[in-house]
Amino acid sequence: MQSDGDDGRRVLDYAGGPLRKRSWQITWVGWTIVLLIVMALLALLLPTDCGSAPGLDKLVKCASNLQQIGKAVSLYAADHRGQYPDSFETLLTSEQMSSAVFVCPGSSDTPAIGPTAQAQATQLSTGGHCSYIYVGRGLTAKTVTPDTVVVYEPLANHSTGRGINVLFGDGHVDYVVAQTAGKIIAAAATGRFPVTMPSGQ
Repeated sequence: MQSDGDDGRRVLDYAGGPLRKRSWQITWVGWTIVLLIVMALLALLLPTDCGSAPGLDKLVKCASNLQQIGKAVSLYAADHRGQYPDSFETLLTSEQMSSAVFVCPGSSDTPAIGPTAQAQATQLSTGGHCSYIYVGRGLTAKTVTPDTVVVYEPLANHSTGRGINVLFGDGHVDYVVAQTAGKIIAAAATGRFPVTMPSGQ
């Protein structure tokens, strides 16, 4: 508090109590600015395929498919002394899973159908019913690493072709940009396994 002294000068009156600090309140304009900033950051952080809600839904569903495949591979390995299945067909007939898990929603493929898992597995290998590429043949629970590629998808699965989902040896799924995806696909094409995440990526 301030008061006038006998000589006309202003003096501080400490007995009058502490000075009040000015409290700031965020107005609706402030909240709007904060919201715009958050939206801009999300747009920068999400992959280009995620620019629209439908694209994001397909990528998320696709990643979920690969996670389910990863769990099935892990269960198979646990029942076969750590040995990974030879193919998706082996996995489909050995584990209780839907053939729809092998279809990326961003592709034109359709789930294999049939009265039994064996019938579905036979159709799975005829083409048009599997959106993913399995490179886990010959792997074991002891030889895989977090960088070992187990399953990947073609760049054509998602409309923009700017990236793919990849299932790795420890069961995690990552969205990999096209440049790195190209290296993974090229390594798989050589037939030399295991395929691993390119160093420095």
